[in-house]
Amino acid sequence: MNYLEAWERFGGLTYEDLPDDVRRVALHCIVDWTGCALAGSREPLAELLRAEYAHREGGCRVLGVDKRSDAETAALLNGASGHALDYDDTNPAVGCHATAPVLPAALAAAEMLGASGADLITAFVVGVEIEGRVGRAIGTEHYNRGWHTTATFGTFGAAAAVSHLLRADGAQYAVAMGLAASRASGVKANFGTMTKPYHAGLAAASGLASARLAARGFTANPDAVFGNQGYLQAAATGRAYDERVNAVADRWLIAETLFKHHAACHLTHAAIEGVRGLRHAAPPDQVEGVTLMVHPDILDVCGIPEPDTGLEGKFSLRCTAAMALLGIDTANPQVFVDAVIRREDVQRTLRQVTVQTDPSLTTMQTRVTLSCSDGGEYEAWHDTNVPERDLDRQERQLLAKFESLTGDARRGEAILGLGAQAHITL
Repeated sequence: MNYLEAWERFGGLTYEDLPDDVRRVALHCIVDWTGCALAGSREPLAELLRAEYAHREGGCRVLGVDKRSDAETAALLNGASGHALDYDDTNPAVGCHATAPVLPAALAAAEMLGASGADLITAFVVGVEIEGRVGRAIGTEHYNRGWHTTATFGTFGAAAAVSHLLRADGAQYAVAMGLAASRASGVKANFGTMTKPYHAGLAAASGLASARLAARGFTANPDAVFGNQGYLQAAATGRAYDERVNAVADRWLIAETLFKHHAACHLTHAAIEGVRGLRHAAPPDQVEGVTLMVHPDILDVCGIPEPDTGLEGKFSLRCTAAMALLGIDTANPQVFVDAVIRREDVQRTLRQVTVQTDPSLTTMQTRVTLSCSDGGEYEAWHDTNVPERDLDRQERQLLAKFESLTGDARRGEAILGLGAQAHITL
């Protein structure tokens, strides 16, 4: 299945076509992202971006502030805010933070078009499903070579979601994807800086612009993703991509979304949970060493050995493990600030943490060993690559997270009624 075949399956979807669990998880994604975006809008990077684009005006809301902008700028600003805390959902089946680039593009387009809440939900699902299939085709080598997949896969997902809202035909959609192929970029070297969340905003804006230009009649090679000298050849090898895409042909990838309950890189969460599970074994002052056994690939993402800033702390296995051992609440985004990361106890404890690698683990698994001054050793194991199947429980957790991020429980509950809204309010 290539991206054109994906459009044949998903391009004509209606709200009524969506299974109940897919609709519900989509709403969970929207609640979670909105809470992250509202809280992220207070971050310095969001303030800097709003200052840079303050001259742009229009009819689309910029979340968290009393401002409206044109659709492309709103997608950019909201996309960056939604990923600013690195607290938004991830989806290993898709291969990136699936919601972060797709939803802000779809939201801006829906507001521009006066679409309903049901239209927005459906377009968002379409965007994630196609984002995931493009991502599966490109493969994991792309990420391992240094590409930031939320930025790259996300551009295609955003283009697909907006194309759905614009009622694009197959030819217009293919052109939109061809345009997206020339705009999909972002590298992991910028992790731990303001540029990582900026990637999500750029992907949202680029995907939206690609779909709108295609609808206007702009031209691009409709085979610029998979064809000769196209994106697949340029950014990956494309080996055996049909096999990878066909493996998920009958799955709803959005249903495999994982939600974060720690405000740091998702690849640190198994270590955090493992350490938290062992805190009862010994007080921190009796711990002589902590060993984290992880897959080697994650060191390129969250292997910052000596973090000095809040953003660097989010991408440091050693730091997040130290914070967990000290009982610092990593579910609170406010702890990932320079002052906390530079605390003497955090810096002292992270120097006790050793990271080792085992390629037999997955990137979402960690084995934690605590070595104590009395000679005792304690071990824990955690795997965060398991979607929640109890959607009632997941909903309660996400509403609590929304309230902790925004202080507004009712707003989160109202978003769950988005499917019935004639005019979108988030």
